[in-house]
Amino acid sequence: MKMKFLITMSALGIALQFTPIARSQDEDQGGRGRRWEKHLANLSPEERQKVQAAHRKAMQEPSVQAAREKMRQAHKEFHDTMHAAMLKADPSIQPILNKIPAPNRRGS
Repeated sequence: MKMKFLITMSALGIALQFTPIARSQDEDQGGRGRRWEKHLANLSPEERQKVQAAHRKAMQEPSVQAAREKMRQAHKEFHDTMHAAMLKADPSIQPILNKIPAPNRRGS
């Protein structure tokens, strides 16, 4: 009986070790569209359409476009700074970093 309990608990522990990895991959594959859908999931179709229409209209505002461009620039600056700091910490990772594809950003 103790052996069965030990095996069961070991299997459960191993399964729990991989749960965060599998969950994060699922979320990453969905991208922004999937997150946006999750936020709107509790809305009626009419409410969802109204929010999406307001979002599209707001995205045309010059102040929103300017803020979005600032956000993109800040993200690029952060990425470049992090890349340089990682290479400073361990220059031998350059070949590894070269294997990572560049992010695919729409509109940039």
